[in-house]
Amino acid sequence: MEQFDKKEIRPLEVPGRIAIYVYCNSYKGTRQLARFGDVAYTSQKAHYSLLYVDEAQLSELLPKLEELKFVKKVRVGHLKEMNKNFSEAFLLTNQEVKKELEA
Repeated sequence: MEQFDKKEIRPLEVPGRIAIYVYCNSYKGTRQLARFGDVAYTSQKAHYSLLYVDEAQLSELLPKLEELKFVKKVRVGHLKEMNKNFSEAFLLTNQEVKKELEA
């Protein structure tokens, strides 16, 4: 049996990804969006595509996407900006409900 050279194992670093919603005039052009990032979803009826790109490349890609002929508008997803700690939100809601019931 051959012995394989042990290669150094690199740590898995997941790059920061961000969602971009690209609204198109027609469904035909959406195939070209794969060049810019990972196409996660495409809606034929609503004429939009959900594209995931690296955060570092976002500022470079937005003007390129807006220049395409078939693109109406480009929107950046705001999921990273949202507060994902829902326990605080539930706590505040419960406190408001208790105050209303006591009054």
